[in-house]
Amino acid sequence: MEVLLGFAIAVAIGVTGVGGGVITAPALILLLGLPPIEAVTTSLIFASVVKLLIAPQYLWRKQVDFRILAKLLAGGLPGVVLGAIFLERLNKGQHSATLYGILGGTIFVMSCIHLYRLTKGLGAVKSTG
Repeated sequence: MEVLLGFAIAVAIGVTGVGGGVITAPALILLLGLPPIEAVTTSLIFASVVKLLIAPQYLWRKQVDFRILAKLLAGGLPGVVLGAIFLERLNKGQHSATLYGILGGTIFVMSCIHLYRLTKGLGAVKSTG
């Protein structure tokens, strides 16, 4: 089951770029019964390895905007350090409900954004055709 789950998530990452936390952590919690802290950290490492393996191909295809990448990293690197510290503090207090809430809220917000973009895009296609 774990191998099939890893394959399915890696395909989703390859096709959409999404999968690190939005798909993997909830799947690990709901399908495999991992505690939230282990699901979050396992999904982070899994997504990092999978994306690291495909990154050279995107670079070779010249599909990277380095100006945007630099700005994302300028905010992302401190953000991931603070996020890891926050996660560690939540884990020490055994705040599983808080982690479930954060994961659920993140998934909900990202799903709404994707649905909005999809319906907005469909509306544009319909109006031109």
